[in-house]
Amino acid sequence: LPVLGPVLALVGFMAGAALGGRVLRNAVQGWSGRTTSLLGVVGLVILALAVLVLVDAEPERPVALTITFLLGAAMGLQAATARFIGVKDVTTVVVTSTITGLAADSVLGSGKGGGSGRRIAAVVLILAGAAAGAALLKWHLGAGLLASALITLVVVAMGASTVRPR
Repeated sequence: LPVLGPVLALVGFMAGAALGGRVLRNAVQGWSGRTTSLLGVVGLVILALAVLVLVDAEPERPVALTITFLLGAAMGLQAATARFIGVKDVTTVVVTSTITGLAADSVLGSGKGGGSGRRIAAVVLILAGAAAGAALLKWHLGAGLLASALITLVVVAMGASTVRPR
C-alpha cells in the first residue's frame, strides 16, 4: 500500500494550516492584506507546481513526493485562511457541513429552512467543480492544477479588491 505520499500530504496540510493560523492569529477578522497574501501564495505555489507537472508528467519519485507535500501544505494554508475568513455555508474543508445544514434545516429536519437556496447552489457548484476537475485531471494532471491555480488567483484578486486601506 502506498503510505509515504498520503502521510506527506497530511503532514504538509497540517504544516500549511499551522502556518496560516500563526500568520492570521492577530489579523483583523475578514478579508485583509494578510488573507490576500496567504491565498496569493497558495495560488502561486499551485501555479508553479502545475507548470512543473505540465513539463514533466512523470516526475521521479522524490520530485513527486515533494509535489505532494507542497500541494498538501498549500491546501492546509488555504483551508486555514478560508476558515479565518468564515465564508458562510461554503466550507472548503468539510463540504458535508453544507449538506448537513441543508438536510437538518429542511422540512424533514427542523423545518426552519433558512439558507436552503444558498446551500443547494453551493452543493450544485461543488459537484460541477468536482466534475470539471475530474475531467481536467483525466486529460492531464497539470491541467487540473493549472485550473485550480487560476481560480485561486482570480479569487485573490476579487478579494483584494474588497480590502479598504486603513
